[in-house]
Amino acid sequence: MTPALPGKGTIGFTTTIPVEIIFAAGYIPCDLNNIFVTDPDPQHFVDRAEHDGFPHNICTWIKGIYGVIMEHEMAAVITVMEGDCSNTQALAEILRYKGIRTIPFSFPYDRDVRVLAREIEKLRDELSPDAGSGLRVEEEMTAARSHLEEIDTMTWSERNVTGAENHLWLVRSSDMLGNITRYSDAAAAFIGAARRRERIEGIPLGYIGVPPIISGLYEFVEEVGGHVVYNETQRQFSIPHRTADIVERYLLYTYPYGIFARLEDIGREVERRGIKGIIHYVQAFCFRAIEDLILRETLPVPILTIEGDLPRALDTRTKNRIEAFIEMLEGMQD
Repeated sequence: MTPALPGKGTIGFTTTIPVEIIFAAGYIPCDLNNIFVTDPDPQHFVDRAEHDGFPHNICTWIKGIYGVIMEHEMAAVITVMEGDCSNTQALAEILRYKGIRTIPFSFPYDRDVRVLAREIEKLRDELSPDAGSGLRVEEEMTAARSHLEEIDTMTWSERNVTGAENHLWLVRSSDMLGNITRYSDAAAAFIGAARRRERIEGIPLGYIGVPPIISGLYEFVEEVGGHVVYNETQRQFSIPHRTADIVERYLLYTYPYGIFARLEDIGREVERRGIKGIIHYVQAFCFRAIEDLILRETLPVPILTIEGDLPRALDTRTKNRIEAFIEMLEGMQD
């Protein structure tokens, strides 16, 4: 399944938000990150941003998102002002200057339930979702997220789902590719097919940090004897928290609330999934790279930190570092 191209009835967004509200309001949600990175030529979005004056030394994701917005007509863009990229405020200002409707949304850093409830209510006021549609959407989302949880569990328990497949199914769930039922049905079909596979061998690894802008990472890890059984942020994008209360659901979602909210989840999953080592991906020029200091001092397994900048294939130097890391972990098992 590939992302649908945005159109007049589309609401784009810069990172995962309460997508249920967009569906219930009759719009098609579109995670702009997915459109950017899955394009046959994602670099041209970056080039468009730099041509329009974006500096070289800011995150490529922001430039890619800008390029996507400028090339596709959509009803509005939800810009997450707190809880994601520190450059989003400036991006929102540029979009408004260019006449594009922007809807600000924030996740409170301190996880204040009252503030988050107010933000969700403001989003409802902006989009005017239908109450009856909201109930139907909730039921459809629950079914779809159950399938995603099963895919995630199969990755580490039955080990018949690859790290790349886990990544794609979970990261694309941020907008369900614009159609909940179709996405849910495709996930169910995938589960049936995957259950007929043989077990994937390899050192169980975790992947933490933002989804990679580089391609070929997961495939190379398996080539050299590893198996990514945990994608931290992608799993959070799938909202793996069983609760009927939408405010509680997005309070449990760890990604927007800083490193300490994430550490508890990461530590729990490292133990549950038997993870022997972690690949920490950081994006060039991103403030989140500083969090690597805390991760290295608190997590109980070895960490390999790699950095990406542009949307291109995994480079030789990084391949060599990954291979050496997995060889080290294999030696520790002897």
